[in-house]
Amino acid sequence: MDATPIPPRDAPLLAVAEQLTLIARRLVAGALAGLHASLHPGRSDEFSQYRAYQPGDEPRQIDWKLFARSDRYFLRESDVDAHVAVALILDATGSMEHRGSSAHEPRKLDGARAMAAAFALIAQNQGDPFELHTVGGGEVGSLSTAGCREPFRRVIHRLASLEPRGRWPADPTHLARALHQTRNSRGSAGPAVTRQLTVLLTDGHEHDDEIRAALASLRARRHEVLFLHFIARDECEFPYQGPVLLEEWETGRTLEWEASAVQQHLLNAGQSSRQAWSRAWGDSNFDYLPVFSDQPLERCLRTVLRRRMRH
Repeated sequence: MDATPIPPRDAPLLAVAEQLTLIARRLVAGALAGLHASLHPGRSDEFSQYRAYQPGDEPRQIDWKLFARSDRYFLRESDVDAHVAVALILDATGSMEHRGSSAHEPRKLDGARAMAAAFALIAQNQGDPFELHTVGGGEVGSLSTAGCREPFRRVIHRLASLEPRGRWPADPTHLARALHQTRNSRGSAGPAVTRQLTVLLTDGHEHDDEIRAALASLRARRHEVLFLHFIARDECEFPYQGPVLLEEWETGRTLEWEASAVQQHLLNAGQSSRQAWSRAWGDSNFDYLPVFSDQPLERCLRTVLRRRMRH
C-alpha cells in the first residue's frame, strides 16, 4: 500500500485535530457515565405522544388521519423517530483569546471548541444531523456535514484550524442566512427532523448587541437555543494590583488604570452582563449555562445532558 507523507505545514494541524478528538471522546465518556447518551429523550419503538403543529415542523410528520377526525394539525411523535438537528455556533472572535490570570486556564476558544467537538460526537453517535458555524473576523463560516461519511472528523478539522480574530458581523441576519443555507443543503436525505437545537458557544462579548440581534432572529424561527457562556475566573474576581493595562481584544484599544480604581466597576459590569444573558428569554426554549474556564468541561457537559433529559 502506497502511503503519502503528511506535508510539514499540515502536521501541527493534524496534531491539534487528534488532540481535540481525544478530548471529545474523554468528555463524552465521562459526562455520560450513569446518564442516557442523548441530547433528546430516550428512544423506543413505541408511540410517545401527539403535539400541535408549529411553524417550521416537517409537514410529513403530520398525522393526517387525526386531522381528518379533528380538523387540526398534530404531529405523532415516537422517540424512535425523534431526531434533533444540531447547529453548533462557535464564537471565534478576538475576545475568545482570553485565558484569565492563572497559567493553567485554557483560552476560552480552546474550551469552546472542545465542547463543540463533544456535541458533534454525541450527535454523530445518535445519528442526528449537525452542522458547524464559526464567527470571527466579521464573517460567518459554515460547514455542512450532509452526505459526509465521517461528519465528526470533518468538524474536528475545521475546529482545529480556528484562531480568534476580529468581531461579530455587524449585520445580525448574516448568521440566520448561513443557518438557513446550510440546512437547505441537507435536502430531504437523512433522518426526519422533529426538533432544532442551536448551541451557541461564546463569551458574550459584543459591541452593539450584535449577538442578541442574531439570537433574536433564531428565536423568531422557534429554534431551541442552548447558550454556553465561557467566563474566565479573573472576570469574576479581578485579582490584579497596581497599574494594569486593559486591552479590548477585538479593537486593539488599550487603557492604563490603577487596578483598585477600576476593580469594582469591572466586576459589577461583568456580573450585570451575566445576569442579563441568563434571563434573556425566560422560557423553555432558551437554556443558559455559565462555563468557567478553571472548572472541568465534563461537569458542564453533564449538566447540559441532565437538563435535556428533564425536557
